[in-house]
Amino acid sequence: MKVIVITLIALLLAFAAFSFYVSQPVVEGSRGSFEPVIANPTDALTFARVPEGLILVTQHEGDALIGVNLTARFGEARTADLIDFAADFHQAALPDVKESAERFPLDDLVSPLAYHYPSVAAGTNFKEHAEEIYSDDPPFLFPKLAEAGRWNEGVPFLPRLDFEAELCMFPLADIKSAGSPAEYGLVLCNDFTDRWTLLKELDLGEPLGLTGFASGKGCEKCLPTGYLVVIPRTPDFYLSLNLSLYVNDELRQQFRMADLILPIEEIVSQAFRNRNADYRKADEAVSLLPHDHIPKGTLILTGTAAGVLFKPANIWNQGFYLQAGDVVRTEATYLGHLENTIEALRRN
Repeated sequence: MKVIVITLIALLLAFAAFSFYVSQPVVEGSRGSFEPVIANPTDALTFARVPEGLILVTQHEGDALIGVNLTARFGEARTADLIDFAADFHQAALPDVKESAERFPLDDLVSPLAYHYPSVAAGTNFKEHAEEIYSDDPPFLFPKLAEAGRWNEGVPFLPRLDFEAELCMFPLADIKSAGSPAEYGLVLCNDFTDRWTLLKELDLGEPLGLTGFASGKGCEKCLPTGYLVVIPRTPDFYLSLNLSLYVNDELRQQFRMADLILPIEEIVSQAFRNRNADYRKADEAVSLLPHDHIPKGTLILTGTAAGVLFKPANIWNQGFYLQAGDVVRTEATYLGHLENTIEALRRN
């Protein structure tokens, strides 16, 4: 009996040590000064919004944007819908961009547009992320059932809460079928995940994405989105972006969009192939494409790379996951940043 007890203790200690080992950051570094860059207008146009109107952004100066108030120039009716406005806007209509530019503090910014709910999300779309969670399945899709939130809003604490830095793309017109040509806007997102709920509802006998993910990814305020929207002039512009994520100023994720597995066109094609699939949120059936197409302004989460907190071996210990008070900062080329504090549970 003594030998059995000693063996069990040794196995538990070995498992705990392994859990600690696999939970170490895959990238290391501390956050330095953030020097955001706005895309050259010959490559892409950048927009933001304040309560007073839509802004064409020309510079990013730390805690403020420099740009032109398009609503003051063109009126509320024309600029209320960013997507519709961008389709007809030509920068040549603003010959005095520098002279009419104003300064807009980041704290005054609101979401540039109202995104269509729900979102479509891709899982394991980066090879290193699939490897770190021991998945040999190809990339899969699931519905992200969280409303798009602000870039700096708090995220409620949940047990085993995890982060995923993501580039979100949204079509500038309805996509009616898999083969339809489409143009996309870009915005920075963070796909926060309730890993505990995801695993509790996950059915390993079903294809990945059909169970667990709708619930685990649908937590309240778990989809902060950026204060900048970029409308590229070329379809492959998004592949030039790099993303980084920090927790309490310590680097946790850093990756290039050029390394993703499924490009946006293949994500969309797979979404149409899966539109009749039986996704589950607890006991409720949910659809990936409830409108049978992808409406304009629908966020498409393109996936995250290695560095997330979840590993199959560490789900037992809350200490490996986000804690109340942690600050998660996500940064991307041309897309500014997100800054989200994990808020403590409120008790009555």
